[in-house]
Amino acid sequence: MLRKSILTLAGVATLALTPAVAVAQDEPGMEELAQLGAMFEVEPLTQEQKARLPMARAIVERILPEGAMMEVMGSTFDGVLGPILEMANEDEGAALAGALGYRPEELSLDETASTEILAIVDPAWQERNRVISTMTQTMMADMMTRMEPVMRDVMSELYAIYFTQDELVDIDSFFSTPSGLSYARQSYAMAGDPRIVAAMFAEPDLLFGSFAQMPVLMEEALADVPEARNFADLSKADRNRLTQLTGLSAQELQAGMDAAAQTHAEEM
Repeated sequence: MLRKSILTLAGVATLALTPAVAVAQDEPGMEELAQLGAMFEVEPLTQEQKARLPMARAIVERILPEGAMMEVMGSTFDGVLGPILEMANEDEGAALAGALGYRPEELSLDETASTEILAIVDPAWQERNRVISTMTQTMMADMMTRMEPVMRDVMSELYAIYFTQDELVDIDSFFSTPSGLSYARQSYAMAGDPRIVAAMFAEPDLLFGSFAQMPVLMEEALADVPEARNFADLSKADRNRLTQLTGLSAQELQAGMDAAAQTHAEEM
């Protein structure tokens, strides 16, 4: 449970940080994140759970000692995320699309022509990608370091909530043994082993085949749900009211709604 929580956090961090570093635009919306956190209300510990907290804390400190989350992050990055980022960093087509707005296949360019174009319009694209990759890893490592004491506190409470005193005694006994301590440490390393990713992608149709059906399934599921109204669907009274509410002219309102409808159609 603990290992799964940490790996989930690492995965979320990767998804969240990589685009943010790549584009380097706005700072994270801390207020929005705080509002999101406020949505998850938790019940206070009961007196019985509080009584179990010291033993729960002792167990968690054995299986999540200082630096453990960095070990998870390091093994996950080196074994899984690093190779993925390295492959993305060498994607010449993506670099060309970023510089020109077109991929090589759209312009019928061979590799030699693509390389020459990039040498003219963005000669530093590979260096930039390496910096982004390094910065992503640094930011993730920093987040893991900051998150570790928080996770230790949270997991202590969860152990006190989900396990009885007798169960905690048994768990404590196991993790007090050399085998228990070895299991805790090795389980982190195994969770970040590239063998897991290799197995996932060995039969991509088996694991990810359903994603190919998602557009059709989504269309079927939304068949009875009305689409958002286009500008042409609005009555004159609706248009006048919207211009009053938004401060936009009718032309601006139409342009915005048409663009939004086009984007939605392309996404679907």
